[in-house]
Amino acid sequence: MTEQQEVYARYISLKFPALYEKTESGSDKNDHPVAVVIPIYSGLEATRICLDRVLRHKNAFTRLILVNDGSPDPAMCHLVKEYDAQFSCITLLSLSENCGFPTAANTGLCARFEQEDVILLNSDTLVADSWVERLQQAAYAAEYIGTVTPFSNNATIFSYPEKDGSSPVPSEAICDRLNTLAGQIWDGSTPDVPTAHGFCMYIKAACLQDTGLLRADIFAQGYGEENDWSRRASALGWRHVACPGVYVGHAESQSFSSVKTDLIARNLKLLNHIHPGYDTLIKNWQDQDPLLPFRRALDLKRLAYDAPNLLSALLVTHNRQGGLTRHVGLRATFYLARNIVPFQLKPICSRTGKPLWQIQGFPAETYPNLIIPRSRHALKALLKSLNCTILEIHSYIGHTLRKIVELQALKIPYDVYIHDYSWFCPRITLTGKDGAYCGEPAPKQCQTCLETCGSNTGETTPVTTLRAHSQSLFHHARTVYAPSHDTVRRIKRQLGVSPVYQPWETFLNTEWPRFSIPSGSIRRTIGILGAIGPEKGYAQVLALARLTAQLNAPLQFVLIGYSCNDHALLETGVVTITGHYKEYEIQGFVNQYAIDWFFMPSIWPETWSYVLTQIWLTEKPAIAYDIGAQAERIKQVGGGMVVPLHLPYPRLLAVLYTPRNAPE
Repeated sequence: MTEQQEVYARYISLKFPALYEKTESGSDKNDHPVAVVIPIYSGLEATRICLDRVLRHKNAFTRLILVNDGSPDPAMCHLVKEYDAQFSCITLLSLSENCGFPTAANTGLCARFEQEDVILLNSDTLVADSWVERLQQAAYAAEYIGTVTPFSNNATIFSYPEKDGSSPVPSEAICDRLNTLAGQIWDGSTPDVPTAHGFCMYIKAACLQDTGLLRADIFAQGYGEENDWSRRASALGWRHVACPGVYVGHAESQSFSSVKTDLIARNLKLLNHIHPGYDTLIKNWQDQDPLLPFRRALDLKRLAYDAPNLLSALLVTHNRQGGLTRHVGLRATFYLARNIVPFQLKPICSRTGKPLWQIQGFPAETYPNLIIPRSRHALKALLKSLNCTILEIHSYIGHTLRKIVELQALKIPYDVYIHDYSWFCPRITLTGKDGAYCGEPAPKQCQTCLETCGSNTGETTPVTTLRAHSQSLFHHARTVYAPSHDTVRRIKRQLGVSPVYQPWETFLNTEWPRFSIPSGSIRRTIGILGAIGPEKGYAQVLALARLTAQLNAPLQFVLIGYSCNDHALLETGVVTITGHYKEYEIQGFVNQYAIDWFFMPSIWPETWSYVLTQIWLTEKPAIAYDIGAQAERIKQVGGGMVVPLHLPYPRLLAVLYTPRNAPE
C-alpha cells in the first residue's frame, strides 16, 4: 500500500474495527465490505437527498467516503461537515480547490483499503433498498466480473424506460417503486456491457487493483474517464456487466452543466484516439441491444403494478402519417373510457434492419420497451401478459399482409377497419402513376399496374394473392367497418364482403356553411388544405393556378400546408403557401388571408376526409370533386358542392369564382 493508504487503513481500523476485521479475514460475496465514494461539488439539495438515501439504504458492511471537490458553496461545505460529524460511517476528504470529478474520485479511491470494493457514486443520484446487496450479488456472479452498473433514468446505455437516456428525473417514490420492481424481475442475470457508467459504478477490489485509477490528467473535469478505465480493465480480462435488478435515479448536470457538451465532444475524440474502434464497439453493442429483454420485463412488471386488473385491446396500425393515426387515437379513447387499456401494434426495424413489432401504449412513451420479434408466438405470449381481449386491424402496411392474416391463429376476436384500398390495390389509393383514378379494372390489369408503377404498400404480393389474403381475413373477422357508403360499395364489389357502415366522426352542426358571395369585392381567395401530392390533386391545382395567372383572373389560392412541388406553384404568382401547420392554426390562416371558401382537389375516392371536417370547423364551405367520401358527405348534409371529376379547367375556374353558377 502507499503511505496515504496505510494512514487511512490505520484510521479505519480504529473507527470501524468490525469492518476492518471482516476485510482482513475475508468475506463471502453477500457481505463483502464496500466503500461508497461520492465526489461532491454543487447541487446542495440533490446532494442532501443523495446522502440521506445512501445512509438509509446502506448495509452494515458499507461506509461512505465523501470528497469535497473544492466546492465554492459555503452551505455545501457546512453540509458535508455536518454529515461527517454526525455519522461514524462517513469519512470526509476535502480538496483545497476544484480539481474535477476524476481527481476527486481518485482521492476517494485511494482512501479505501486494499480488499475493499468500491461504488463510485454521483452526488445527484437516488438509491433505494438493497441496492448495495444486489450490485454485489451481480459482481460476484462470476470471477472475472470487474464492474456492475444499474439501470437509471439517465445513464446512456443503462437508461430506462427510454434507452437513449432521455427519461425525466423520477421522484423518490418512483425510484423506490422502480427499484422494487427491478428486483422482482431480476433472475440474477448479468448481461455484458462494453463499459461501466460512473454515475453508479460498482468496482471489485481486485479489478481496481489491476487497472489503477482514473486518468485525471487526460479527462480533466470529467466525462469519459470511466469509459477509458473500463476499456483498460477489459484489456486485462475483466468483464463489465449490467445489473437489471437495481434502479438508481440520476438527475445529472448538477456539476459543469454549462460545459458538458464541449467536454463530451472533446473526450469522445480522446477515447477513440486512445482506444481505436471505441465508437464502433458501442454501436455494435447498441445494435444488438442485449438489455432490451430486461427493459421489456420491467415495462410489463410496471404495467402490472399500474393496472393490476388489466384488460387490454390491441390496435394493429402502420408506422406512417395520415388520418388513420387520428382514428386510432379516437379508438384508444373509446377503450380508455371503458377501463380497457389500448395498445398499438406497430411495425419497426432494429438498428440492423431486423423486422420487429412494437406494442405502444397511449401515450407511446409510457411503456416503450414492449418490442418483440415479428413472430406470432412471441406476440401470443406478450398478449397473454397484457390480458388482451380484442384486436382491431386498421392496417397491414409495414407488417406484411401474411403476418396479419396469421393473427387469426391467436384465437382472439378481431375487427377490421377500412382506411384505404390497400386490401386489394397495391397502389393503396386506386390511382395510377399519374395520380388519376384508375376506374378499378380487372385483377389482370391491376397486376400490370403493379408491375409498371410499383407498390406503395412496401410489398409486391401478386394482386390475386393479396385479394385472397384479404378475403380470408375479412371472412373470419367479427366485423368489418367502413366509414362511407362509397367505401362499402367498393369493398363489396372487389372482395365480396359487405362492411358495416360506420362514419369515423359525427359532426354536430345544425347549420352547415354556405357560400356567401362577398359584396363590394371582385377578388376571391380560395383555400386549399393539407399535403397536396399527385393523388390529392397537385396537377389540378397547378393547372388552375397557371390558368388564373394567364387570364389575370381575380382569384388567388392559399395552400394551408405544402405540396410535392411548392416551387412550381409559387412561380405562378397566384399561390401563397403557409407550410406545415398545426390544426389550431387553421382558423388563424383563414382569417389572415380572408379565405372565402375551400377547394378540395383530391382525385381519388377517399374512404374518409378529416380535411373536410377541419374545413367545416372554420365555418367555410368546400368545393370537391364528385368522388369518394368527401363528395358523399357534402351531398348528405351540405356544407359545399361537388363538381364532375373531369370538369374542364376554365369551367372549374368559373365555379371556384362563383359557386352558385356551378353545374348540377
